[in-house]
Amino acid sequence: MPLQSAVSIEDLRRLARRRLPDFLFAPMDAGAGEGAGAARNVRRLSEHLLLPRALVDVGNRITTKSIFGREYASPFGISAIGYAGNFRRHADLLLAESARVANVPFILSGASTSAIESVARVAPDHVWYQLYGANDRGLTDDMVKRARDAGTGVLVFTVDFPVAPRVEKLMRTGVRPPGRVPLHSMPYVLWEMLKHPAWCLDFVRQGGPAKLESWQRYARGGASAAAIARIYAAQVPSAQTWHDLEHLRGIWPGKLIVKGLLHPEDAKLALTLGADGVTVSNHGGVKLDCLPATIDVLDSVVSAVEGKIPVFFDGGIRCGAHVLIALCRGAAFCFVGRAALHGVSAAGRAGADRALQILREEISNTLAMVGCPSIAELGPQFIADAASGPRRRAR
Repeated sequence: MPLQSAVSIEDLRRLARRRLPDFLFAPMDAGAGEGAGAARNVRRLSEHLLLPRALVDVGNRITTKSIFGREYASPFGISAIGYAGNFRRHADLLLAESARVANVPFILSGASTSAIESVARVAPDHVWYQLYGANDRGLTDDMVKRARDAGTGVLVFTVDFPVAPRVEKLMRTGVRPPGRVPLHSMPYVLWEMLKHPAWCLDFVRQGGPAKLESWQRYARGGASAAAIARIYAAQVPSAQTWHDLEHLRGIWPGKLIVKGLLHPEDAKLALTLGADGVTVSNHGGVKLDCLPATIDVLDSVVSAVEGKIPVFFDGGIRCGAHVLIALCRGAAFCFVGRAALHGVSAAGRAGADRALQILREEISNTLAMVGCPSIAELGPQFIADAASGPRRRAR
């Protein structure tokens, strides 16, 4: 399938799967455990139905959305994607460029394969920075300083990884980031590389596994990708507490979002401690596969903060209708991870552009079909169950 023929995010997923070796694609696609959590995010979003209005003038549909005083062209952005450079060379830079052209935000991962300084130069007005707190608070503070000095206005403090997740599909491959392969797994890895020559050539040109460039300065000069990864693994994940959020609020002058919350009481605490926003997220199903779908807890988090700060949504979005469903349920803005990663993995910058284009087109088309001329007019009245009341149980 040529890229131009891809008409859905699922089409891009198939293209990415064709290009990527199984030891990369399968763990990314499944998430934690056997993959039930990631699949639940998508399924529960798809089970929400929209209730359209008729005879509404939708000839001029408005899809812009303002967040933190900045107007974006669409009500979604690109979420943080760790080790993205292993899926496509310079993926962080390519995604940032795509976000800038599309005028949507891009969250650079704390495990990025491009340094915050480099990415901020590519898209100075569109980059947000995801922070994983380090065991060494001095490193955390330095990351915050670098994000500030690079001109990043939004810090996304991600709090849902106190320990490393168990990604069973990755564990079974034997591969360990950034590229350590035990002898017994070597035949499988080599066979997968041979079956995917385009990715393999990219990998060789890159000089092997991508380096975590944001962490390179904390290693000795000329350190390998493996050496840098060991430094990162010694620092992240770490046992962060609410005291760490208080500390960050004291040293970060910009907007501060707490990402990875599912419990409404945690959202209230984040608000109390000075957060400018919270993100309902189960890390795309990569944390645990026994957690609720993010759409199923969105209402309770929105109610908890009482409109005092925006609630962002992350998890399971695979089409434009999913974005609108989350907005109808109270989300202020949405973020997509795998959807953008499928695009950039399949075809680089052109694939990333295509992923964003597909979502934009679907959002505009769905707005027209449900009789809503503007993103600002979305609400629970467009959700079938919410508008018509609870369903009666069949006898």
